[in-house]
Amino acid sequence: MELSVDCLNIPSRIIAQLKDMGNCYLCDIDEDVKENLGLQNATLQKVPETKTALDVCHEELLNGCILTYNENLDSVLKDVIVPKSITELAGAPGSGKTQTCFQLCISVQLPVWCGGMEGEALYVDTNSNFASHRILDIAKDFINIYHSLRPLEYVTCTKFDETSIMHHIHYTKVYDALELMACVKYLDKFLIGRKVRLIVIDSWSFIMRMVDVTNRKMLVSKILCNLRALGSIHNFAVVLTNDLTTRVNKGEAYTTPSFGDSFYHLMNTRVLFSKKDDHFEANLKKNIMHGQKRKTFYL
Repeated sequence: MELSVDCLNIPSRIIAQLKDMGNCYLCDIDEDVKENLGLQNATLQKVPETKTALDVCHEELLNGCILTYNENLDSVLKDVIVPKSITELAGAPGSGKTQTCFQLCISVQLPVWCGGMEGEALYVDTNSNFASHRILDIAKDFINIYHSLRPLEYVTCTKFDETSIMHHIHYTKVYDALELMACVKYLDKFLIGRKVRLIVIDSWSFIMRMVDVTNRKMLVSKILCNLRALGSIHNFAVVLTNDLTTRVNKGEAYTTPSFGDSFYHLMNTRVLFSKKDDHFEANLKKNIMHGQKRKTFYL
């Protein structure tokens, strides 16, 4: 089978040069062209690893999922926020999205024996909703949960206190979409030597609304595809928050998560949050493992 020059692990501009010269396949390239373009040591792109369905199933079971330890909310989120996936928490302001993100940043640090991942979290803040004092308050509740579950043999071997929790939540502030793109590009280096199992972007909609509509779709796709690829390599989950927008269909107005169907299809999971009086509601709208689920909970 003749291989296309697109298979070469070289810059796209050189591939374009080869095609302009009529070299569409590897067998078309003569030695002089290889020497002129410095292709003597060019290699093929890495072939994706092949696994069996059983291998994938074992990996998923070992990876587990990230929970909030709010019983009612977790009945919706169980087996939903998992490594190598992107989860969207959508809802109106004040519907509990950000606090849920705070809880996830803490719970991902819990030891494996009590349902955690013994991991770290990266919180990407776009709208200044990050509240370290609120995280500290929530951390105290999680420490109580941890001590109530901890067997005697784990008394000294696992450190889980306020200082440890705050130390393992990494924080960065971005002000526009280009900074977010730069942040994603830098992730590969940042993750070296760290056990990051969760990346939160709060809020996705706040920063993407600043992007011109003509460029938004391409930028959104590029950032999310990069995150998905990195998540597969480094085994982390991505959670992002999204606001609602109003649309009109056949004269009827309705609210829906921002950015339309193209954005929806890039998500592995969508959870809609809402609030009425003093109680909150989580509604699982999209997930390959589960059908729709709805539950009322309190924060």
